[in-house]
Amino acid sequence: MKKLFSYLLLSSLSLPFVSAPAKADTNYHVNNSDIIEIFKSTVSGSTTSFERLTTFTRPTSDTYFVQEGYWYDESLNKLFFQEKRSSGPTGTYWVYDLSESSWSSTTSSALSQTTASTLPNIYTIGSSYSGSIWTNTSNISTNTSNISTNTSNISTNTSNISTNTSNISTNTSNISTNTSNISTNTSNISTNTSNISTNTSNISTNTSNISTNTSNIKNLGEGVAGSTALTAALTALPQTSKESKLSCGVGTGAYSSRYAIGFGCASKVNERVDINAGGSYVFGGSKSYGSGTLDSGVVKAGFVFKLGELNKPTQISFNDKKIINKKISDLEENNKNLKAKNDEIISQNQKLLARLEKIENIALKIQSSSELISVATKD
Repeated sequence: MKKLFSYLLLSSLSLPFVSAPAKADTNYHVNNSDIIEIFKSTVSGSTTSFERLTTFTRPTSDTYFVQEGYWYDESLNKLFFQEKRSSGPTGTYWVYDLSESSWSSTTSSALSQTTASTLPNIYTIGSSYSGSIWTNTSNISTNTSNISTNTSNISTNTSNISTNTSNISTNTSNISTNTSNISTNTSNISTNTSNISTNTSNISTNTSNISTNTSNIKNLGEGVAGSTALTAALTALPQTSKESKLSCGVGTGAYSSRYAIGFGCASKVNERVDINAGGSYVFGGSKSYGSGTLDSGVVKAGFVFKLGELNKPTQISFNDKKIINKKISDLEENNKNLKAKNDEIISQNQKLLARLEKIENIALKIQSSSELISVATKD
């Protein structure tokens, strides 16, 4: 059922109704102050919800509703309000149609006595309460959503609390273990601090030694390159010669970025003894490394003693080869001349044979003639 109007008092946390008539599930409330508002409250069990239906626009600034002039006509589903101004009641009634959600006005003479005789008890709502009702209505909606969210979160938290309880137990055990480990680590840290101090000093010493070694390695590398160049220059020097008692020459060598030049001589003293001597110099000077030095020059000397029976060399000297080639050339020239003479003799022999053949033919003819003469004489 519907109740016409009830008077609402608001506290900080609740909205109790002060209404003399019987309880109803729907009530209407008026805020008859600076702003005229109409509210509807709906009761469902222990829950009451509020809804602002409309706001009335006053015709003049001094227009109000008479507090004893409110009522609800259930058959028409309309709310009626008597107008009052500073001069008193005006005889005008304002009607709010709940079905159409619209306002209209009428006069007292147009209202039936039946309707007018059914005036119920009418109560108003203070302006400070209407704002609270509207705010609380919004907050209740928000809280309903938040309660649903919190219910889900509480369920999740319950599960998380169970998990955390297990983790706390595990952590308690781990904390005990860590306490022991921390004690051990404290002792080790003290030892390490001492070792770090010692290592810092050693590192400083090693840094200096590494710098020195770097320089020594560089110099040693350059020295080795120089030594290789010196050796190459010596290797390029001449050996003993078959054409001359003494042979001298210049040799050069290079390795990496080092260059060297050498000079030397070799001599064949006799068939059994050879001697040689020489030296080389590398450009760029000597190189020192640590406590050692690689010099910039090198010399050599050698003696060769031939023992036992001497075998003639299978190779001939350049001069001997030249002589032999001359002799071969002369022999080839002689052979050429002899061949020409031989060809000439053969030609002459062929001519003599032809003449001899002619003479033989003549002799045969003469012999035949002589025989004929001899026969003729006998006859």
